[in-house]
Amino acid sequence: MPQFFLLDGTNRKQLTENKDLFPDLTAARKLRIPIERADGFKFKVSVMVPANWREGNKLPALFWFYPREFTNQEQFDQPDRTFNKNTFTNYGARSMQFLVRLGYAVVVDTPGAIPIVGQAGQQNNNYVNDLRNSLYAVIDTLDKRGIIDRDRLAIGGHSYGAFTTVNAMVHTPFFKAGIAGDGAYNRTLTPLGFQSERRDLWEAPNVYLGMSPFLYANNMTGALLMYHGLHDQNVGTDPTNSVRLMHALNGLGKTVAMYRYPLEDHGPAARETLLDLWARWTAWLDKYVKNPQKPAAPTKPTTDAPAPEIK
Repeated sequence: MPQFFLLDGTNRKQLTENKDLFPDLTAARKLRIPIERADGFKFKVSVMVPANWREGNKLPALFWFYPREFTNQEQFDQPDRTFNKNTFTNYGARSMQFLVRLGYAVVVDTPGAIPIVGQAGQQNNNYVNDLRNSLYAVIDTLDKRGIIDRDRLAIGGHSYGAFTTVNAMVHTPFFKAGIAGDGAYNRTLTPLGFQSERRDLWEAPNVYLGMSPFLYANNMTGALLMYHGLHDQNVGTDPTNSVRLMHALNGLGKTVAMYRYPLEDHGPAARETLLDLWARWTAWLDKYVKNPQKPAAPTKPTTDAPAPEIK
């Protein structure tokens, strides 16, 4: 970033000492890939890959999305007209782009992917369908371009992104692992509306039930890691959401883990929490996505083993 100076006549005083704290991320390759869904809707995703990546070298990938609702293609395209590709990218404590240091491709929304599209006030009628079709279109496009390995994919998100993560894992077979933070997973617990949904549970019961991944927990594929702040004050994401989903998935024999952090609100802030989370995220992705364990080979019976008794 350029420095700022105070000019007072002939005096010139430097006011800032801006430094690039992450030169390796600045040097990483950043791609904006156009996507076309099966229904013809068009959007873009941003993909960050290591600086030394070469086309055709398919990478394990993390998708980090936060869906938004739109009424049509024109409304979706409007923010893109002012997109500045030269904006210097800043990174925060939960910027998943740091995973390029470990050899991942990181796929994020730019802006509003994954788009949920429908009539005003009724976009969520298409939530599951648009989520499924958008994810398939992104995966298929990036796989054909030689960017991602479609057999080594993870998805994650925070808050509404966590809700979408679990929906993706119960409604699609694409992801080997998921990371879901401070989410809501049972829409009957937010009966008076959520996100941009203004209909209540009694006006649109099928929407609330169809969008509740808790009710489809038996269909989940992949290994899910959840985290939640024990003092989450966000009205729609009470920590009981994660507890109840954890109980359900554990009882169903799914691969799941949950970590709860004391004194954290709707989003981890303490240094100790963030360091613990990054250690767990990277270990989880390494185990289930980057270097998945191969199933053990069946043991070969010995020739002198007794024949099974037939009853």
